[in-house]
Amino acid sequence: MSATKKEKFLSSESIELEKAIDFYICSESDVFVPSVPGPFYENVAGMRIVSGKDQVIVPSEIVSPEASASEHMSPYVTKKNHIAYKCFC
Repeated sequence: MSATKKEKFLSSESIELEKAIDFYICSESDVFVPSVPGPFYENVAGMRIVSGKDQVIVPSEIVSPEASASEHMSPYVTKKNHIAYKCFC
């Protein structure tokens, strides 16, 4: 990485490095629980699907105390409706 690019990523005014680290950690961790829906969640879910890590759990209101973890799986995984399934699976 060139010195100018390095300065851009390490600058306290830039959050690009923080975003890259967050994306990497969320993509590689054992389980991903997105905090809010949006492009970040969609992109991380896609990377996880491609790498075979389908543990993407979406927080929701628990309807019954007997609710299982599978009831909270992302529809990207349960319904296989993410673009990654069309491209890589």
